Amino acid sequence: MAKIKDIPKVDRPREKFLQKGSEALSKSDLLAILLGSGIKGKNVRQLSENIIKKFGNKFLDIKVEDLLQVSGIGQAKALQIVSAISLVKRFYEEKKGGEILIKNQQDVLALTYDLTDKKKEYLVCLYLNARNVLIKKEIVSVGLLDKSLVHPREIFHPAVEFNAASIILIHNHPSGISDPSEKDIEIVKKISQAGDIMGIAVVDFVITANNGSYSFYEKLQQGKRHLDYVADGMQGTLFDLLEIERPTYEINAEKVQENYFYIPQIKKNHLQLQNRRYIGSKHKLIEWIFSIINKECEKGSSFADVFAGTGVVSAVAARHFDEIILNDFLHSNYAIYQAFFGNGKWNKEKLDDIIKNYNNINGEDLEKNYFSEHFGGKYFSHNSSKIIGFIRENIEENKSNLTDKEYYILIASLLYSIDKVANTVGHYDAYFKKDHVEDGFFMRPIDPIEVKKVVIFREDTNLLAKKIRADVIYIDPPYNSRQYSRFYHVLETLTKWDKPKLYGTALKPEEENMSDYCKVRARDRLAELVRDLDAKYLVVSYNNTYDSKSNSSKNKITLQEIKDILTSKGKTKVFEKDYRHFNAGNTDFKNHKEYLFVTTTDYAK
Repeated sequence: MAKIKDIPKVDRPREKFLQKGSEALSKSDLLAILLGSGIKGKNVRQLSENIIKKFGNKFLDIKVEDLLQVSGIGQAKALQIVSAISLVKRFYEEKKGGEILIKNQQDVLALTYDLTDKKKEYLVCLYLNARNVLIKKEIVSVGLLDKSLVHPREIFHPAVEFNAASIILIHNHPSGISDPSEKDIEIVKKISQAGDIMGIAVVDFVITANNGSYSFYEKLQQGKRHLDYVADGMQGTLFDLLEIERPTYEINAEKVQENYFYIPQIKKNHLQLQNRRYIGSKHKLIEWIFSIINKECEKGSSFADVFAGTGVVSAVAARHFDEIILNDFLHSNYAIYQAFFGNGKWNKEKLDDIIKNYNNINGEDLEKNYFSEHFGGKYFSHNSSKIIGFIRENIEENKSNLTDKEYYILIASLLYSIDKVANTVGHYDAYFKKDHVEDGFFMRPIDPIEVKKVVIFREDTNLLAKKIRADVIYIDPPYNSRQYSRFYHVLETLTKWDKPKLYGTALKPEEENMSDYCKVRARDRLAELVRDLDAKYLVVSYNNTYDSKSNSSKNKITLQEIKDILTSKGKTKVFEKDYRHFNAGNTDFKNHKEYLFVTTTDYAK
C-alpha cells in the first residue's frame, strides 16, 4: 500500500505543511494528509487527486456511501473524511451564530472557502464594523472581473447602508493561479482610493485559487505571512500601504508655477483633519482655492479663516503663512482646532496608551451613563454609546493629569472616532430608525499639525472683525438656514459635557449659537463684516443653492448681492467651478457651482 513516505520528500504534503503552512498546499495535498495512505498501485496523493476531481465543489456535501464508490476507499477512510467535514461545518455554524472577528487572511478564507472551485469569477465583499467584526458578506459581481465593470458605488453603497467602518474584498481565479493580474492591481488602487474618500477603509484584497491565495495586505507588508489586520490597536489599510497619491482637482484659474497645495506626510492609522463628514467642507476644493489665492494675492505673512469649519483651509494656509488665525462659533470646532493646531506640549506615547486602554473596554461591562441613556439605540448602538460616555467622563475626571493640548487631542480623537460609527447621514439633525444599531466604536488618535504661529478664537465673527487684521482673510459663512449648532448638537454636547436637558425626537438641547447668517438678516451681517474687516485681500467662498427646491438649502444671499458688497470694498474678481458638494439629505442640486471671490481692498494698493 502506497503511503505518504513513498512520495519524494520534496513533494510530501506533511513536510510542505510544516515548512510553508496550509496555504502552500493544494486541496488534494490536505486530503492526502488526512488519508495517510493510498492503495496498491496508487499513492495517497494520486488517490486524493481522484477524490477531489470526482466530487469537485460538491466535496463538502459528500456522504459515506458516496466515498465507498471510490476504489480503495473503505468504510474507515470514508468515515474519517466525512467526520472531518462535519466537524469543520459544526464549528463554522457555531461561529456564525455569534460575532465573527476577521483578524487576518485566514479568517477571510474560512468565510469564502467555496470560491476556489467556482467556474466563474466572483467578487465578494466583507463589511466590517470598527472592531473588525463581520456585519455582512455580499457578492458584488459574478463574471469576468474588469475595472470598468466594478464600480465603487456597488461596493460602498452597502457599506454606507450597513454603517461599515471597513471592507475586505475577495476574488477567485478559476484559472487556478492566485497571482494578481494587471486588472486586479488597477481595481485595488481604484477601490482603495474611493474608500479613502468615503472614509471607509479598504483593509485587504484577497485572491483565492487552487494553487493557494494571495493577500495584497500581506504582500505589501514585505510578504510577512499571517499578519493581523489590526496591530497595536491600529487598523491597517491598503490605501496607506499602497501609498496612493491623493487626487488633485481641475481648476478654472491659471496653473501656477509654485505647488501651493501641500499635503503633509500621512501617518498610518491616525485620523487626519479632513477625515470627518461635515457640511460645506472645502477639502476637495483646496487646490482650486489656493491656486487662485496664490495667483491673485501678493505674498503675505498672515492668514485668517473666520468661519473655519473643518479647518482644512487653515491647514493648507499654515504651510505658507507665518501666522494663522482660526475662528468658529462651535465648541466642538474650537476643541478640534486646539487639538490639531494648538502649540501646547503633549506626549504621544502617553496618549497612545490611554487610547489603547479605551479600546479594550467592553460596553457590556459598563453601567448606563448620560450619553448612552440619551443617544444609545439611536445615534449609536447601546454598547458604543456606553463606551463613548465612559471615555468622555474619564477624560474630564483626569483633566488635571493632562496638558491642555493632550486634553483637546483626546476630545478631538473621540469626536472624529464617533463620526465613523454614527447612525446618521453625516450630521445629527436626525438618525436612521433601525431595530438594531450595530456596535463598532473604535477610538483612533488624530494627527496634530505643526504650525508656526496660531491664534484660535470662538467668537461671533462680526465682533471678531473689529479685533483682528491679516494679509488674507478667508470668508465662508453658512449661507442657508441650516444652523450648524443644531446639525452638530451631539458633538457640542460631547465637547462641553454639560449634560443638558434634551428635547424632541432628535434629542437637541435648548438653542444656542444661532447664526444670523442662516436668517433673513444674512445680507446685512455680511455687509457689516466686509466693512469692518482689516485685510489686504478678502477671499469669499459661495455656492449657488439660492434656487434650491428645499427651503433649508436656499441661500440667504444672492450671488449679485455678494458681488455688490465686495465691490464696495475694492476691486473684485469672480472664479467659478462645477462641483457636486456634500449633500446631507435628498436635495438634488443641478448645475451646482462653487464660486470664489477675490477682493483687493484699498489697503493693498
